[in-house]
Amino acid sequence: MKSNSYYMAVDIGGTKTAAALFTPRGEILDDIVLTVKSRTFSGEETVYQDTKNLLQDLLAGFELRPENLAGIGVGSPGPLDSKKGVIIHAPLMGWRNFPLSDRLRKDFGLPVALDNDGNLGALAEQRRGVAKGFQNVIYMTVSTGCGSGIVLNGEIYHGRNDGAGEIGHTVLFPEGLPCPCGSSGCFEQYASGTALNRTARRDLSAGTESLVLSLTGGDLERIDGKILLEAAEKGDPYARSLYEKEGFYLGISAANWFNLLDPDVLVLGGGVTKAKAFFYESMMRTFRERCIQPVNDDQIRFSEMNDRIVLYGAFYLISTRI
Repeated sequence: MKSNSYYMAVDIGGTKTAAALFTPRGEILDDIVLTVKSRTFSGEETVYQDTKNLLQDLLAGFELRPENLAGIGVGSPGPLDSKKGVIIHAPLMGWRNFPLSDRLRKDFGLPVALDNDGNLGALAEQRRGVAKGFQNVIYMTVSTGCGSGIVLNGEIYHGRNDGAGEIGHTVLFPEGLPCPCGSSGCFEQYASGTALNRTARRDLSAGTESLVLSLTGGDLERIDGKILLEAAEKGDPYARSLYEKEGFYLGISAANWFNLLDPDVLVLGGGVTKAKAFFYESMMRTFRERCIQPVNDDQIRFSEMNDRIVLYGAFYLISTRI
């Protein structure tokens, strides 16, 4: 197994950090992915050391050393500078102007490529996912937050300041809910999994009847995506109404993407899409009402790469950089 053609891919997330080794053909070595809980809010050095230890454990598990690898690809929340390899500000990680690529290069002696996790999601879908073969692809993740990535002419589109694709902070309602970004009425405040949970807690606290309440044992703080989906699957009218409104918001966003960039394909991913059976019709109805050009239904697709999507994107990033 001693070869210098393997690649290490890392997905640094707000909940967990994952890492895997890839073969030159883009397959996860032995289908093994290691994960560690991201100790968010514990400070930049803590998060970095946890990430470093995870990579060392991955190498040790395969009896490999850094010199057996060709490089490391990393996906991380931003904002970040992909050229310099610097995390400009990732609040969950406590990182500000953190030279992540330089630190990894120093510790492992390998080439390192860093990019935003949304961008890597788009790259992975375009290279091997449900958008394979298309040149202009949008990937939108709807999970704890809302993010996206853009691939144009087969390459990631970063924008001037690496800020392209911040769909979560496009505005739905100018006088709407305040957002931590400093604006108000942002898409993320209405369509994310966090927003769904918050809305359910508010409504049930105000007396709305729902199966969700019994599924939580009366503890509204236990409301999460799994419980909302279970309630919808059991026919709960309230949970289904939440997803109906979710479809409305996603339909608006999808129409905005097509009206702005006219992509070949828009791919939706993230934990909230597990409930697509309950929001798809509403989403497509809203999309058709608001998209100004003819678009085939199959131009909107759902990711099948699940929580490995950023790892695949990180592989494609580093393997094409060196």
